[in-house]
Parts: sequence; structure tokens; C-alpha cells
Amino acid sequence: MAVGRAAIGVILVVMLASDGSAQRTPAAPAIDIDHLILAINDLGAGIEGFAKLTGVQPERGGEHPGRGTQNALVSLGDRRYLEIMAPLPSAPKPAAIPFTHLTPAGWALHASDLASVIARLKAAGFETVGPTPGSRRRLDGSMLEWQSGGATGEGLDLAPFFIQWAAATPHPSTTSPGGCRLESFELADPHPEALRRLFDAVGYKAVLRAGERAMRLELQCPKGTVSFSL
Repeated sequence: MAVGRAAIGVILVVMLASDGSAQRTPAAPAIDIDHLILAINDLGAGIEGFAKLTGVQPERGGEHPGRGTQNALVSLGDRRYLEIMAPLPSAPKPAAIPFTHLTPAGWALHASDLASVIARLKAAGFETVGPTPGSRRRLDGSMLEWQSGGATGEGLDLAPFFIQWAAATPHPSTTSPGGCRLESFELADPHPEALRRLFDAVGYKAVLRAGERAMRLELQCPKGTVSFSL
């Protein structure tokens, strides 16, 4: 299914060191999948649908201030989680999410040093955004905080954003319902060169092929293998 940048934009709104005589590029900071986003136009329907498919009941996570969205979460173990994102009807401007079923709409890579990742992207010739602070208030009143950033430009419709969680914020994978594991995550793009260059710049090995634009994730859950595709 071909989806333009505008649809994904609904959801997602290298440091050079010197030794005194020559510049060199430091080793890439450790990065890995942090979370995957499934979008739907109704959170209740998304929670119910995911539970029916997988046998795991997502837990409502809270609201994103100023973004018109709310979410529910499921842990995927190993500092990974899945986020179901939907419009917040009570917001002054609820996000315009068109999907009527759970659809991959974005993803994030965890960065232990976000500033270094942004610098690496700049050094590779990408236009960048961030680091930008973000937050979400949980239903229990506690606040989760992070910084995010990434690259923008032609050929990056399926690019991840990068996130670094605040030291005092528990990672959502440790506080969300468990039972599912990520089996595979694949991308396809008709012109994958820019994506490949981005992944090379930050040292991440993605499963990426040339073809009709697609994003596919496969989970192993109590009810068996479940896949979601864009």
C-alpha cells in the first residue's frame, strides 16, 4: 500500500571529535528499536482489536499535550514497546488519523546519546530537527519525559525518529502489559537510497528492500504470530 509522507506526518510530527591534530568520527552511539507505532482513529477500537488478535490487553498510557493524541501501550520486552496512537476527542484540535484499523504509522530508535546521533546525521548531509523535549502524563499523574529528533527530506517517508528518555523516566517497556515479542520489522521503498544512507550514518542495520512503499511488523503473542502492514 503506497502511503505519502503526509499520512505518516499525522503521527510523527555526527559529532566530529578532535584529538588536537586531526578530526575523526567517533563510534556510533548504541541504538536499537525503541518503539513501533500503530495508528487508528479510535483508541477503544484499537485496544479491543489488538487484544482480540493477540491475547494481550493494551494499557491506556495517557495524552500527549498539544498534539491532540492519546495512546495505549504493550511491552515487547528488552526495552521495546508498541504504541497504539489515536486522536484525543477532547483536545481543541484532535489529530486527524484516517486509519480505521491498526496500521503501522511510525517508529523510533532509542539513542543513548541523541546529540551525537543528530550530529552524525548532519555530517552525512541530512537536514535535521531536534533535540526537542517531549512529555506525556500517565493516567496515574506521573510525567514521562524525553528528547527526540531526526532527519527530514526527500526519500525519508519511512525514516524513524530518535528518542532519548530522561534518566528519571522509567522506560515504557517496563511498565506496560507484556506477552508479545517483536519477531521481525521490515521496510520497503521504491527509492531506498536515502534511507540506507541514514541507517549507515547512525550505525543501524535495518531490513530494507526496494519495492512499493511498505512497513511490516510481526509479533509473537499468546494467540500466535500476528502481523501488521502499511
